[in-house]
Amino acid sequence: MKKMFIALFFFSVFFSSTKAEDFNLESMTAKQVLSADTQIKGFFDSIKPGQEETMPVKEWTVMVFMNAKNNLSESSLFGLVGKWAEKDIDEMKKVGTTNKVNVVVEYGQKGKGSKRMLINKKSGGIGGLISSGEKVYGEYPDADMGDYKRVIEFVKWSKKTFPARKYMLIVWNHGLGWIDPNMKEHTAGTGTSNKGISFDDDTKNYIRTKQLGDILRGSGYIDIFAMNACLMQMSEVAYELKGLTGLIVGSEETMLAQGFDYEKLLNFINSNTNFTKEQISDFFINWYRQFYSEGMNIGPITMPLDNIASTLSTIEPSAMAELPQYLNYFAGQVMKNNETEAIKSAIGSVIRFTSIADPQKDKKKLIAPYVDLYDFARIVGENSKNPNTKQASQYLMDFIKRRLVIRSIGINRDAENNYDYSKVGGVSINMTMKIKEIPPQLSSIYETKYSDLSLSKDSMWDEFLTWTDTVWSKQ
Repeated sequence: MKKMFIALFFFSVFFSSTKAEDFNLESMTAKQVLSADTQIKGFFDSIKPGQEETMPVKEWTVMVFMNAKNNLSESSLFGLVGKWAEKDIDEMKKVGTTNKVNVVVEYGQKGKGSKRMLINKKSGGIGGLISSGEKVYGEYPDADMGDYKRVIEFVKWSKKTFPARKYMLIVWNHGLGWIDPNMKEHTAGTGTSNKGISFDDDTKNYIRTKQLGDILRGSGYIDIFAMNACLMQMSEVAYELKGLTGLIVGSEETMLAQGFDYEKLLNFINSNTNFTKEQISDFFINWYRQFYSEGMNIGPITMPLDNIASTLSTIEPSAMAELPQYLNYFAGQVMKNNETEAIKSAIGSVIRFTSIADPQKDKKKLIAPYVDLYDFARIVGENSKNPNTKQASQYLMDFIKRRLVIRSIGINRDAENNYDYSKVGGVSINMTMKIKEIPPQLSSIYETKYSDLSLSKDSMWDEFLTWTDTVWSKQ
């Protein structure tokens, strides 16, 4: 099975108009759970244990759980070596903590555990204060960055130490959508089959799909939850977060190791701390479009990104509670009206995302279970015979476009499969794979059963998948 998967050096981390509204400002504060250690990085970067300042309440605290205890600490992209975590931290230091926004990072490095720090604006030189931009509050050599409880501790500590009216949490690492892989035979973070989210190569632990919801239940309401990782903007993932956050940011496809532009993000937040969901969504979409059009700067060269398909979207979590009823009506009508030909057409031509097999060997994406939900419903509706099925397809599409997805962008094409990513709807879902005979080894990578996910329990989509598997296998 190992031969079937290769190392990806992409982050694996949800076009409609909705009513502008402020974020729900509910939050939980809790006791400080970790003591602080001292590390002097610059003349003005030290803090003594147990003497943390009482910080004023600011508008935002941005918390980045940065797990680079894997190949993202230092890896190759396009043949060049990149220290992706350091790059993103350097971007943060160009703005740093201000009188409006706190920037807090838990930074895990392979073989070094983690350190917890406040990011300030880096300064130095003649006549200026010398600061590395890192005020370290603690070092933890045994930190398990794959343990969801550590994220809870980090968020609670951040809220207590750096209180704010609103909070953003970014989980930074690899990702593989809803799939929780069995880690007994695989190395975390070294291949598409071996990434869920927040993989720790040292401990061989990672955050499971259902644990994402546990994080927010344990740490309190988060106004914006962003996944700087690949393939995470899925119905199955977002459903675990419903009611626990005000906005979900992520990608249906892979994300380049460059990740978010943290300098631009922090400048945007500081420029208008009272932004709406639509405004922050527009920021992410416009930044992504510009990033791909300009190409990626790696040292002295700029790499064009014309041939890399990519997506980014924002999801309204409160609408996720309605998703099961739309999925059930759609799936029910398809099965009731025996729309086998429409399903075959959709399975064969729907926009799919990165294969869980070696992408270079599986260019036809035969082993790629994640599909764009909007595109799937569109193809089924266009090819169905019964008007009730067409109506159910349209209802689902309208729900995605008008209620569920706030903003979405798809960039470039997959010429091999004739996929136009500009047609994506912004949220993916698990679907029957194109391959007719599933390799028996594939089942060994799954730790979590699909039927155990919350969306499967609250909808009939898992039963629908059984039906579509049967239809496709008989083609």
